[in-house]
Amino acid sequence: MTNQQLKNKIMRRVYVTWFWNKSKPVLFLQLPLMIVFLAIQHEYVAFRAVASNTLNSFNSPSSVFHYAISAFQSAEPLVIFLAAAIGLFAVLALNSIARNVIALSKREVRLPARIDK
Repeated sequence: MTNQQLKNKIMRRVYVTWFWNKSKPVLFLQLPLMIVFLAIQHEYVAFRAVASNTLNSFNSPSSVFHYAISAFQSAEPLVIFLAAAIGLFAVLALNSIARNVIALSKREVRLPARIDK
């Protein structure tokens, strides 16, 4: 293994460790809460019927918007709260993951100067 390959291997491990440490809140707090909210909402919402009605409303962009508005107006308050919470946690999780991936890809690798002995 050459010196450059060893440095690359070490830096990959450093970046994986950094990414893991930055992703812990998403993996251990946000995503499990989103799954719990989905499980609770599953008791109140027939997802298959909602998906079928949504597909039927794809005539135009405005019909999808009107369908979404009428669906939320006729839903129970608990269902609206759970849908908003799931959406919020999904946005936060995606934002956190995207921010970490972008920071990881923009980070410049600066290796120490080579010292010959």
